[in-house]
Amino acid sequence: MSESLDYIETFYNYLLKERSYSSNTAVAYRKDVEQYFLFTESWDVVPEVKQVRKWVRQLMQDRLSEKSVHRKVSSVRAYADFLYRTNIIQEIPSLTLQLPKIKKRIPVYIKEDELNVMLNNLEDQAVDYESTLAYCLITTFYHTGLRRSELVNLLSDDVYLHKKELKVLGKGNKERIVPISNELKQVFERYLRVKGEEIGDTKLFFCNFGGTKLKEKWVYSLVNALLSQTTGEKKSPHILRHSFATHLLQNGADINSIRELLGHSSLSSTQIYAHNDIKRLKEVYRDAHPFSDDK
Repeated sequence: MSESLDYIETFYNYLLKERSYSSNTAVAYRKDVEQYFLFTESWDVVPEVKQVRKWVRQLMQDRLSEKSVHRKVSSVRAYADFLYRTNIIQEIPSLTLQLPKIKKRIPVYIKEDELNVMLNNLEDQAVDYESTLAYCLITTFYHTGLRRSELVNLLSDDVYLHKKELKVLGKGNKERIVPISNELKQVFERYLRVKGEEIGDTKLFFCNFGGTKLKEKWVYSLVNALLSQTTGEKKSPHILRHSFATHLLQNGADINSIRELLGHSSLSSTQIYAHNDIKRLKEVYRDAHPFSDDK
């Protein structure tokens, strides 16, 4: 048992250092693997497909969501891959099994007019470092679609105002270039002036008063509170990422370009945004159909 626990802890550090996973993701993967071994009541080093299959059935009986089941199995597969890559085992075990189908959900997003009102209010309220930081964070999320972990880890040297570009380190240690608008550039310049006066230069672009990294949980709480000004059901940084992608699509951006901007490794992850709400469909019908009564 102790040997397996040591391997799981090494797996956790591997995800953080070698795969550049966020701390939240690495913790979730570690807990998933620990949960698998607790279910099997065995601490054999190598996961077995038969046991994983039984575990999945139990998770479904416990009414865990299909998406969560997929993630937990993915965690165990990642653990098996880690064992192989670090030469703990000589062959990756086959963990191929039938998983419950994930129901497709239309992403929740915030309407453009609501976001514009909120951003205008935040701009008017930005009078010191704390309020200017809040305004800059919300604007950055919406204008770039960055993940929370990508935003808090953004370095000052990776912000190229003269080029209007950001160099972002995403999932799997993959870098991508994200363009920024003139409006966001101006927001950045305003933020940097206030930051320079109250804090000075720091390695991290976004930071707290001590010049250290913002806590992801703090950022989540801040965004959740600020989005209370909108009527959206959900209020999180990821909703701003959904809004970024959805508004791009609604205004004519192609799905492949959105995929690159979001840093998705496959198009399937981006296709959830290829939807239109009923209001949008009615507008298309009204403007395009020759027999529409509303012309």
